Amino acid sequence: MTKKAEIVVVGGGPAGAAAAFTLGKNGVETILVDKKPKDKIGDKVCGDALSSMYPQKANEMIGLPLPNPETGELKEIINESILQGKSPTSKIILANQSTTVDRLEYGQALIREVEKFPHVEIIADSKLKQVIVEDNFITGVLIHHRDQGEIKIDCKLVIDASGSSGVVRSRLPESMLDKFPKKIPREEMIVAYREIIRTPEPHDYQKGMYLLYEPELKMPGYYWVFSRGKYEANIGLGWMIYDENRGTDIREVNRIIRERRFPNAEVLVSGGDQIPARLPLPSCVHNGFMATGDAAALANPLNGEGHGPALISGIKAAKIATEAVSNGDVSEENLWGYNTWIWENYGVEFSFGIAIVKFINKYGFDTFNWLMEKNIIQEDDIMTIVQDHSPDLNLVRRALRGWYRPNVLWSLRKVMKNISDIQEHARNYPEVDNFQQWFEKLQKLEDQSV
Repeated sequence: MTKKAEIVVVGGGPAGAAAAFTLGKNGVETILVDKKPKDKIGDKVCGDALSSMYPQKANEMIGLPLPNPETGELKEIINESILQGKSPTSKIILANQSTTVDRLEYGQALIREVEKFPHVEIIADSKLKQVIVEDNFITGVLIHHRDQGEIKIDCKLVIDASGSSGVVRSRLPESMLDKFPKKIPREEMIVAYREIIRTPEPHDYQKGMYLLYEPELKMPGYYWVFSRGKYEANIGLGWMIYDENRGTDIREVNRIIRERRFPNAEVLVSGGDQIPARLPLPSCVHNGFMATGDAAALANPLNGEGHGPALISGIKAAKIATEAVSNGDVSEENLWGYNTWIWENYGVEFSFGIAIVKFINKYGFDTFNWLMEKNIIQEDDIMTIVQDHSPDLNLVRRALRGWYRPNVLWSLRKVMKNISDIQEHARNYPEVDNFQQWFEKLQKLEDQSV
């Protein structure tokens, strides 16, 4: 069987659904492919967190529907998001207001909206087998449908929204892998395990999101508790997949912590997954190819937030793709503006998380906890950095409080300088011809020791 479309979107999660919705609104002939059954598209192991600014922005950009509390898509409006250390006095505010959502319900709501467009087709229960490339351009894909067998889809452009596995990217020929990796390296991923639980009594984390320290965790890592209502919570843990962290049974660690914090809780849903924890892919485009969401490594390395960036990047990718197919030019050069947008936004935002991971990896969580307790890193610093991107945190004045650990404070100042350098570099994303020089400098900035 052979089908035709202008654009194929691989993956129906938030990035893929947002991209397909945008393409539908723009009148682009689109086929959305997903490996799950149709009634399961959108379901994913995650923390269910969705910062409220993201769906609001997506709605403003293209009219993407907001999560609806009446249909169970929106579970709870969160009043505070906190990174909590070893004591009540060591904490950092990550955000003012956020939400928790039911990923499946919200994902299904988006898919129903996508289905309304007559020129958008959804093919579920289908796995990508091959990316068809001619003269270094993607010209189609070969998928395998559970019942119908192999289906060839001829197209002009493919949007990879398949999650951190990047199934499109990983099937590209070597000639198209000159600016981004075939697979995200294992050491740049977080392994995570989560459960949705119901408590017999109202839990202690009402309307809150907490990233917590637990002694059983591997570092860098965290334990999360995200409220989903009076008696429900999304709980879980994750840590970087370093060699020294391998071999630990993450489910068993989660069980130990759950039974300590939530005795007698009923486990409703459980599962594991992997999340990128790095800066965005150095390039997210090639001839007839775009990557978005987790497939472009657009999850915040500090808190794992990937749902919101997936929605926004899916919309942006689809808008640029619409113009490209309309103009008959889906070349890497013509799609390059998407890279600039990615790095001006998420390259800048993610730089702080990368630096903190490096700092904890060198000095351990005890030192980071000490910085919070001494008020050297203050409660709203992360929120300020995310919102401002170039804040004056006056660390020199604050560091006087901890003068008796000068090596740590000197390292902290280097970290902040490194953040600033990466942000400046991200804002100066190059044209195609100058990419290699820019990329080599990026690697040097990332490799700088704290």
